[in-house]
Order: sequence, then structure tokens, then C-alpha cells
Amino acid sequence: DKQSKAGSNPKPTAASSQEQKKVRGWQYKMQGSAEQCVERYIELTTKTVDTLKKVPTPCIDDHLIPPEDFRTKGALAPVASKLVLKCLYLARISRPDLLWTVNALAREVTRWNVACDKRLHRLISYIHHTKTHTITSFVGDNPEDCILVLFCDASFAGDLEDSKSTSGGVLCLVGPHTFCIIGWMCKKQGAVSHSSSEAEIIA
Repeated sequence: DKQSKAGSNPKPTAASSQEQKKVRGWQYKMQGSAEQCVERYIELTTKTVDTLKKVPTPCIDDHLIPPEDFRTKGALAPVASKLVLKCLYLARISRPDLLWTVNALAREVTRWNVACDKRLHRLISYIHHTKTHTITSFVGDNPEDCILVLFCDASFAGDLEDSKSTSGGVLCLVGPHTFCIIGWMCKKQGAVSHSSSEAEIIA
């Protein structure tokens, strides 16, 4: 009888208990904030929603912008800070894919030019067509089973004016059933790197 009872109620193994572990996930949705960025842009400019074409990235290649556009004052100079700061809040809270472009524009608010007008229009177009993008995280492990992982990289001489590189990083909590983004950064480097390896080491 004891053997039959034991056979009918086997003890859970480590593998089975791990399979039964609950994994909780969540998404940080800020669609409303993205829509507000677009609305503010339409409100403060003469543009319409129809001009916001779908683009694959939030940034534009500066080599495609005529040199004279970097020397001519932009039409959005009086309202540039209002528009960029609105996008900065979205990028800092839930959209790391916007941070490089927003940072580049934030450095130019006191010397805004036609090239910045084009960069901002590209950014708003991207936000308009990706307003439902979210960060998805999930946790299904105990704290002692998780580790902190830092992913970092760098561009090489991406700034046309001073040839400085940009550092980027993402800090995550990682485990067998866990992946949670904790924070991210995008910062222009203070020194000029002479190779991509040097830029990555600085990052």
C-alpha cells in the first residue's frame, strides 16, 4: 500500500517545479504621450498629419542634408525647445530607440538650423507610425537566480562637426525566465576616438 501511494503521488522534481513557475510580464505603454508629441508638432508648425510619411528609423543621415542647411536658421527655432523636450520625456521613460535623435536635437536648440527642421520632422514621422511600440519585460525567477547584465556599444565618429562618437548602453535584469530592462543611456563622448575599438572601450 505504501508503495502504491508513493507511486501515485510522486514528489515534484526540480525540472517540473521550474516548469510550473509563474512568469509575470508587463508592458510600459505610452501611446498617449507619443500622440501628444505629434499633436504638439502639428500645433506649432504648418505641417499636417499627411506629411508624416512612414520611415524606418527616427534619424536621418546627415550626409543627405545639403551643407547650406547647417548654416541657415531653421523655421522652427522659436519653438524648438518645446518640441524637443516633449519628445525627450517619451524617450527617457519608455522609448530608447528615440534617445540618440532626441539628444542630437537637444544640443542644437540654441543654434537651430534648417537641418534640424528636417531631423525633427523625421523624428515626428517615426513617432507617429510607431506610437504603439512598447517595452515588454517579464520576471519568473527569484532574485538569487538573476544577474545584472549591461550591454554597451558605440558609434564611431558619428558627429559631422567634431567627429566624436556616441556611447550607448542598456542595463537589464536577466534570469532563466527573466528579462527586464531597468535603464538605458545614450551619451556623446568627450574625446575623439581614432578607431571603433577605442570608441567601444570608452563606452
